[in-house]
Amino acid sequence: MLTRIISAIVGVPLIALFLILRGNYLYLFVGVLSLVGMYEYYKAIKATGVKTMNYIGYVCCFAFFILQLIYPGVEIFSNLIAIMLLALFTYEIFTLKSGVNGIVHTIFGFVYVAFLLSHIVFINNLENAAVVIWLPFLTAWFTDSAAYFTGISIGKHKLSPMISPKKTIEGALGGIIGCSLLTTVFGILIGNYNSSIGIYNFILIGLLCGIFSQLGDLAASYIKRYAKVKDFGKLIPGHGGILDRFDSILFTAPIVYYYFILVQNI
Repeated sequence: MLTRIISAIVGVPLIALFLILRGNYLYLFVGVLSLVGMYEYYKAIKATGVKTMNYIGYVCCFAFFILQLIYPGVEIFSNLIAIMLLALFTYEIFTLKSGVNGIVHTIFGFVYVAFLLSHIVFINNLENAAVVIWLPFLTAWFTDSAAYFTGISIGKHKLSPMISPKKTIEGALGGIIGCSLLTTVFGILIGNYNSSIGIYNFILIGLLCGIFSQLGDLAASYIKRYAKVKDFGKLIPGHGGILDRFDSILFTAPIVYYYFILVQNI
């Protein structure tokens, strides 16, 4: 527990610094996270006997974030997926080393890690980005804390025992409610400085992210069960790897981005 607390004391201010600086610093931060996360994913999948074409995945990840600096937006992703698929099949046809499973997991590693994380960068291009950029992280942390304390206090009914035996339905509900309450408080505090985002948006995003944050956690646990590994890595003492710490944010970042895109277009 002490190791986890020390890691949090060091890590949280570092993340906050990149969210404050934003711009190219944020691109660099998310790009590095994506490359490390993809490495962890490919390493976990390797434990199942599947041979992924890691370097093609890394090159596409690097190209994706470089291109985002020139052509910001989601659209470039589909083009890269098409190029990636062609490159993977071409390599496989001449080497016969990875098979269909290797191709699928190579692409999935890019989508699951780099594309989902890149929504943090997409959020940075939104109106009111200085406020909204905090929500993927805050909602993930709020949900995790609220679910944990609710679960150990009154949790009795298992949520998904085959994937994550310690999680309870009561804890999950506590996480959703707690996240919504805390994002509402955040919205009220922000309203003193920026009132252009209605408080109802913070309530709704809290409810949505309270759900999807826990789905992100369960998705990562499912992959680890599939690969038969305890943690994705050991980079963060007491927490595991990048994917162990950012698994919920992989799901909250897209939810925040598409929610506010929808709100802007209404």
